[in-house]
Amino acid sequence: MALRKKPAGRAPDLPPEVLADITDVLEACPAFLGVHRADLAGLAAAAEIDYLAAAREPLSPAFVVLRGAIYLHDADGRSVDVVAQGEYAAPSAGEQLVPVDSALVVWLPESSRDLAWSLPADELPRRLTQPDRPVADLQLAAVRTIMRSPVLTAEPHETCRDVARRMSEHGVSSVLLQVGGEVGIVTDRDLRTRLVAEGRSPDTQVREIATAPARTIDAETSVFEVLVEMIALGVHHLPVVDAGRVVGMVSSGDLNQLGARSPLHVRVAVDRAQDLDGVAAARADLPDMVDTLLGAGMGASDIGRVVATVTDRIQRKVFSLLRAELGSPPTSYGWVAFGSQARREQTLLSDQDHGLWLADDVTDEELAWWATYADRAVAALERCGYPRCHGEVMATNPHWRRTVSGWEREFHSLISRPTERHVMESSIAFDLRTVDGDLMARELMQPILPAARASQLFLGHLARSAVSHRPPLGFLGRFAVKRSGEHTGSFDVKAGALLPITDLARLSALARGGPEIGTDARLLAAADAGQISEELADTLRAGYELALRLRLQRHVDLWRRGEPADNWLDPDELHAVDRSRLRETFKAVRAGQEYLALRYQTDMLG
Repeated sequence: MALRKKPAGRAPDLPPEVLADITDVLEACPAFLGVHRADLAGLAAAAEIDYLAAAREPLSPAFVVLRGAIYLHDADGRSVDVVAQGEYAAPSAGEQLVPVDSALVVWLPESSRDLAWSLPADELPRRLTQPDRPVADLQLAAVRTIMRSPVLTAEPHETCRDVARRMSEHGVSSVLLQVGGEVGIVTDRDLRTRLVAEGRSPDTQVREIATAPARTIDAETSVFEVLVEMIALGVHHLPVVDAGRVVGMVSSGDLNQLGARSPLHVRVAVDRAQDLDGVAAARADLPDMVDTLLGAGMGASDIGRVVATVTDRIQRKVFSLLRAELGSPPTSYGWVAFGSQARREQTLLSDQDHGLWLADDVTDEELAWWATYADRAVAALERCGYPRCHGEVMATNPHWRRTVSGWEREFHSLISRPTERHVMESSIAFDLRTVDGDLMARELMQPILPAARASQLFLGHLARSAVSHRPPLGFLGRFAVKRSGEHTGSFDVKAGALLPITDLARLSALARGGPEIGTDARLLAAADAGQISEELADTLRAGYELALRLRLQRHVDLWRRGEPADNWLDPDELHAVDRSRLRETFKAVRAGQEYLALRYQTDMLG
């Protein structure tokens, strides 16, 4: 798009309510304890709010982090400090700011250096000299900061009896060993399930029950990424490696910093469920988990990813219970998720959106088996708390249950004949990911994406649909809200913010034949490819993060009150900074839509 990043400079005068909010943030910042509010208001008046999505030089002598966290790197690229949410920093010459995923900051003038930490040292509260480490920091830190080291090791020929005794003496639940030149692992669970449960002798050599090669994780991986990896893999231990050498071990117990409703606790509850009632009980803990993660300061995109990963886990558990009754699948298959689950941007208000890819050599008898399987699976998922899709985008519908060749024909039909119905289905079908089975959607889509990229007619109709989803911004920048009926004075944050940005991101990916599925990854790739400016991509990414957080918070608030989840927000109830950022997001969406209308001449399409 023809929107280029402008040079950094003084922002336009901020609204009074935003200035008041910035002053509140500064007043709560430990660095400004004891500073008069009038002085802080002066800093706020000279401040500028900015979104950081990539490394950059500081734009002013000092800053405070509004959301997220930022690493300070020296001239050699080494991390010298981390500035968490609500904290102040004054970077030294040559230092770069590197956001953790993304961050929102307030740039402060030179005068802030004189006011920061001006309270006499003997008056500083004890909590500043010995602060408790918040959960959010643990989420952002590298796993090496919480791993256990050194790691207990064993010789392959040692007996399980001796290894179990040493594990008990050292108070650990795992041991590493070399198996065929690979790093192997034995856990207390392996001793229970592969030794005791199978009636094997305690004198069995430990290598016979080891898992090799063991899954490992790099020492610089964030604690959050490790948490997601454990949920996805269903493991409780991961050896930590640095430059190919094992330097420590992290377990699920080490990550249980979030209390009884952490993602790992939900995953364990799912894994231990013996029937659908057990799975449903675990699923019922999702709102509590999201509430905990929001309170811990985790980013909305990260929470959406955790929710989608837990949903994947729940579906696989349901499928395993189902196969215990119906038997093993008769053919190769791929159970695919569509929509927010596929993009890993899921919230608490998500119905079932899925389909089935089946091998081309499937017989009529096998097709009947899969139809029964789909019926049973959808009913089971509904029982576990996932409503049926009102539009019937489910594997029970033969339209969304096809052979590989049938899907290829369907996609080519969507591309070559972009009717209104086909455009609507394209907005669903091109956001897909295999959750279960051996037919991988990413591979199956490889011959389809070039056809989509080559069809300007198809892309034009997608653009026309994207342009039709206008953000709720009225005259003079006021929010366009419902004027009557239920939800008067509110707007739909999904329809008004998330959907338009998702449409823009999807179209950018299809226009270049990109394989990305997630909205954030698509916007980043669009900026890298020159399809949109970095400034527009940054604004849309930040706006999507904000809208997703507000939607998640709305769901949790309604859950606390025992009311059904919805997506309606009253702008008068939002934080002034959030209102200001939403306005900027809506303006950016309009700019993107105007470009699409011009680029694809959407008003000329029949």
